[in-house]
Amino acid sequence: MARTIYLGYLVIVLTLGLVGCANKKVIPIEQQVRDLAWQALEPNTASHNRAAWGFIEIKQVVGRDISGQFRDEYFYGCLQGPTIVPNSKIDPSGVYWYVHLEPRPATPLPQQRNMSITEVPLIPEPFIYKAFFLIDVTDGKVVARNLYCLMP
Repeated sequence: MARTIYLGYLVIVLTLGLVGCANKKVIPIEQQVRDLAWQALEPNTASHNRAAWGFIEIKQVVGRDISGQFRDEYFYGCLQGPTIVPNSKIDPSGVYWYVHLEPRPATPLPQQRNMSITEVPLIPEPFIYKAFFLIDVTDGKVVARNLYCLMP
């Protein structure tokens, strides 16, 4: 009888443990944060080339320290691609990944190539000159973004 109660107790504990593990959210690490930020930015870039972008800063921040930067939706100038999702409310006590990206400068063309004065110059990202993202630490969702564009 005692063995049956023990086995029943063990089954309940293991079941609850498995259910708890199944519902646990995975906290994104820095490389995953880079991927999430790029996935959010890529549709609105001209180059659609991750190599054309550099990650300037990636850090964890508290909402109250950074919310001023994401208070409004800043999409200066022209943006290509789909309409951007509006920024969500930032929890002042929430913890977020702060990501700052900028396009890499254009690199000179190889010397073997003949240049034409009418040819469009090689510019990796001609429109957006900086991008900021706030990504929720607990679920990896983009909470807010600011994209700055060159063209009015």
